[in-house]
This record gives sequence, C-alpha cells and structure tokens, in this order.
Amino acid sequence: MSGFLHLSDFHLVEDETLLSRAFNAKYILKNTIDKIVDKKKDFGNLDGVIITGDISDDGSTTSYSDAYDILKELNLPLLAIPGNHDLREPMMKYFAKDTNIQNPEFFDWVYETSDTLIIGLDTLVEGQNHGMLRSESLNLLFEKLSQPTEKNIILTIHHPPINTGIPFMDEIGLKNSDELSECLDAAKQPIRILCGHVHGIYQGSLGIHSVVTAPSTCTRFSFNRRVDAPKGFKLFPTGFAYLDSSSNGFWTPLTTSEQK
Repeated sequence: MSGFLHLSDFHLVEDETLLSRAFNAKYILKNTIDKIVDKKKDFGNLDGVIITGDISDDGSTTSYSDAYDILKELNLPLLAIPGNHDLREPMMKYFAKDTNIQNPEFFDWVYETSDTLIIGLDTLVEGQNHGMLRSESLNLLFEKLSQPTEKNIILTIHHPPINTGIPFMDEIGLKNSDELSECLDAAKQPIRILCGHVHGIYQGSLGIHSVVTAPSTCTRFSFNRRVDAPKGFKLFPTGFAYLDSSSNGFWTPLTTSEQK
C-alpha cells in the first residue's frame, strides 16, 4: 500500500500583517505541519503530500516560498496542483520539483509509487474562479487511463466535478465535468478523485468513480443550500486528510482547529 497526506487551500499571502482578515494563514499552516511532524510515525508509511490547490491567496512569490519552507519540514514529495487563487509562474518555481510535469507552462503531471499512479491535472483559469480542464489535460488523462496497469489510480484536481450543495461554490466549480466523465470511461477500474476548493468534506461520485474534497487548513464554509446563503467563512473546524491508496484502502479527514 501507499500512504499520502491530502492538504488543501492554505491561502497564504505576501504579508499577513497587511491583509485585514480574521486569520493568519501562514501561522495556521505552520501549526498544522508542526502537528503532523509530531505525529508522523502514527501515519506509518508516507509516500507524498497531495496538495489540491490554493496554496496562495494573492499569487505572490513570497506566499509560495513561505508555503514551501513550511511543507519541506515533512521531508516528503510535494504533489501540488493549482487552485483558482494561484498563479502558475510563481507557483512553478517551488512546486514543480517532485512531479513529472508534462508541460512547463501547466501543472499536469504524473507520479508513481510501486502500487499507485497519481495524475494531477490543472483546472486553473487565471483571472476566474471557476475551473476548466484543457483538452491537453483530458488527453493526458485519457492516455494514462488507456494504458494497462495493475496500479491503483488517483486523480487530483482543484475544482470538484460534483455539486456540494453550497450554491455560491457550486457556481464556480468545474465547468466541464461532462468531458471529464467521458474521459474517465477509458478507465478499466474505479479511480479516486481528490479535490479541494470548497473548504470542507464532501463526497460524491462521477459514474463509478468516487469524489472527495479535503478540508482547508485555514477556514471552512458553512453548509447552507439557500440561494441567498451568506458567503462568509468560519475559522473552524479545519484540517487535512490521510489516504491509503490501496484498492481496499480509505480516505479519512483529520481535524486541526487551533487558531492564533
């Protein structure tokens, strides 16, 4: 089996002291990683850290540098794809080191362990909040799924291809989920799809394939299906998740809610 941490939506900024908001994202990420380091042995074997986007909130080089310096304390491969708040160019300087990037301009990559194939796809539309998979990304996925393999397959994207029931977040989800679904028909087995974006734990399916979203390390959105639901955030509970990628494995969320 292969084991992974699944983290998402850090929302770091260049200077936390200059932004008027109720939380310090850098401190919270550092606190989360310190807790993981302290109990790292409890997770058993770990093969990498899957990061499903929004490392930065403002796209600044400093935010990626700070996040990388904090995350490298885990001493694990960092398997990151961008979210809608990210910018590819500064992110690429720090988070393209551990994966086999297929195109130097986008975060489409593959990563393999002895029993697991992870495919990371870039859904970022810079300047927009919704997500879209490019034809090149879908072609890469189709190519990999069409190849015979005995490995378990994980797909990581930022924007969920399912609805969560939160109207203002579902409006800015993945816009071409139908194309993704068609592409997944090439899979010879059910695959797990790991996402971020919605700052909470939501589960669903795309055909025979399971979809799950990770909690954010810094904030969460309240579940509220009303069309006029408020769009604010809550400071807790927050956290991350652990994935056992074996065919009979599991994905489980873990809470870390301490705030400064």
